[in-house]
Amino acid sequence: MNDSAVPAQAPDRRPVDAVVVGAGPRGVSVLERLVARAVPGDRPLRAVLVDPYPPGAGRVWRRDQPPQLLMNTMVADNTVFPDGSVRLDAPVDTGPTFSEWLRAIAGKGHPDSTAAEFAARAHDRDYAPRRVYGAYLSDALERIRAAAGDRIRIAVRTAAVVRVTPLAAPGDASTAPGDASAAPAGASGAPAGYQVVLDDGDRLAARAVVLATGHLDAPAAPPRREPLHLPGGHPTDYALDTIAPGARVLLRGGGLNAFDVLALLTLGRGGRFGEHGYTPSGREPRIWITSRRGVPFHARVDAPGVTAPVAFLTPERVAALAARDRLDFRADVLPWLLADLELAWYDRVLELHPGHLPDPGALRRALAEPPGPDREAALRTAAPAALRLDLEAVAEPLRGRSFARPAELDAWWARHLDADVAAATDPRVPPAAALAVAIRQARPALRRLITAGNLSGASYRRDVLGWFNGFANFVSGGPPALRVRQLRALLDAGVVRLLGPARPGTLGESAVVAGLSVRPDAVIDAWLPGTDVTTDGPGVVRRLLADGVARPHRLPPAGPDAEPLPTGALDVRPADGRVRRPDGTAHRALFAVGVPLEGVRWTTAIGARPGTNADFFHETDRVAAELLRAVAPSQGGHTAAPVPRRPLTEERQQ
Repeated sequence: MNDSAVPAQAPDRRPVDAVVVGAGPRGVSVLERLVARAVPGDRPLRAVLVDPYPPGAGRVWRRDQPPQLLMNTMVADNTVFPDGSVRLDAPVDTGPTFSEWLRAIAGKGHPDSTAAEFAARAHDRDYAPRRVYGAYLSDALERIRAAAGDRIRIAVRTAAVVRVTPLAAPGDASTAPGDASAAPAGASGAPAGYQVVLDDGDRLAARAVVLATGHLDAPAAPPRREPLHLPGGHPTDYALDTIAPGARVLLRGGGLNAFDVLALLTLGRGGRFGEHGYTPSGREPRIWITSRRGVPFHARVDAPGVTAPVAFLTPERVAALAARDRLDFRADVLPWLLADLELAWYDRVLELHPGHLPDPGALRRALAEPPGPDREAALRTAAPAALRLDLEAVAEPLRGRSFARPAELDAWWARHLDADVAAATDPRVPPAAALAVAIRQARPALRRLITAGNLSGASYRRDVLGWFNGFANFVSGGPPALRVRQLRALLDAGVVRLLGPARPGTLGESAVVAGLSVRPDAVIDAWLPGTDVTTDGPGVVRRLLADGVARPHRLPPAGPDAEPLPTGALDVRPADGRVRRPDGTAHRALFAVGVPLEGVRWTTAIGARPGTNADFFHETDRVAAELLRAVAPSQGGHTAAPVPRRPLTEERQQ
């Protein structure tokens, strides 16, 4: 495929300085940081941005997706340009936040009618259609290309990268197959760049490559005739048009993807939400929802400016834990985190319900105790059962419950959804909302500990992947409250029913209502595949491992006789994102950022939030600086400002 922005012409076979693989937010941010850091040289630096989807928006934010798909963060919480809070030794404030861009186009209009219409009525606490954020990202890319001037010439290729292999200097026997004559010059026998193979058969020679590929594609699912099975993926990739009106659909999952699928199967088929609930179009299927917990994620708490008290997982304690030789999340980190979560919960109990406490002073004294049996006993005594924090009940709302009839489960579910929306939207911030705030607030501290390099592989798999990630997303990473209100309306309209958790070993048999089962016509796995570069499947990242160019990341064993355990991530040097070879050495100019590094880094799917010194920008800025340094000797004077050797700075809150 040809560059969509340039008329078809003979391909330019000259080597380029950098290829950025992936045109979503992180790929755009890498280019923005390159432009911010590059200084004029003897010739312009040449960069190519490659993605099969439209540049800027990429796959997730592409502008042709249905308007029913909303962002899961508020307008005010998104940006692709670093602001003054981001502590970098390079220019910041290089472009508008999403909110600032919306205000600008509200006044002057925009070619994208959906973006213009939303901007005309948008507020900072609204949730924009994803395609509108895609328009922002596309505009951001054009702004970056214009700002590059004579320093960097940025071309865009609409294609997929299928392979990246090292090139050696001309004449070296180790030169990779392909167009070696186009390889950038280098010392004899030393890698002189990379060959980037596109799915249209073209090949690019580049001095440096940055992989910003986002979520890995799922392996191809084995064909299954009945029922129809739609495996996990991006919501816009599901073949929902194959599901007939009235078909029985088993929707597996309670997270953000599940809410997106619900929107497409209801609003996307002509249904309408109004003051009196949901009005079906008649084209909807009959939807049964099941998940491991049996209930969907909690509504996102929107409480701008609200913070939770912190007394235990303090910066000093985090620094001490990060400095240990070995770390076990459950034994060494979790007690301090849970103590702060208890503090957040009971702080609101003391504020909102002092009259229901036998002795408020006793509760305050109990909260000052360090983690341990004495603290637990004191809290049980000081807080009545109705106000007590029960994390197991929070994590498993249906734990220990059973229902004689499906109607009883539906009634329980309706009460649960009503209470969830009330807590998420109450300006007084009740205890359940404070718990979500505290979890989000703890991310920077937890990120430092999870990525310090001393956490054992066994603990990472058992405690972080196996429990905490799911718990934190369930409590604090759910959909906007609007989506939960809509789900409640769909329940009342009879379009959606709750199955609860499925009985182990069955597809559609409820574990909480005896005799309740569904024989679906279609099964939808409403989740994104987890990050695991070692699994079979498509994509350039997995091909790097198959070609012996890279290796999977592993964490140290818990004991001397144990083996290091893979995290699922692509292995990179944490300080600068350089991809590691199978022998552990780092490539000079092959970098990776974002989601494929989940395990080396943490919460990589989270974007950048204004005013938070977001880690997102520290990652992309470091890679840009190192890339410029890597290509400087052979491209005529382009250099970057010196970058001190330091770990990636953590964000304050996101």
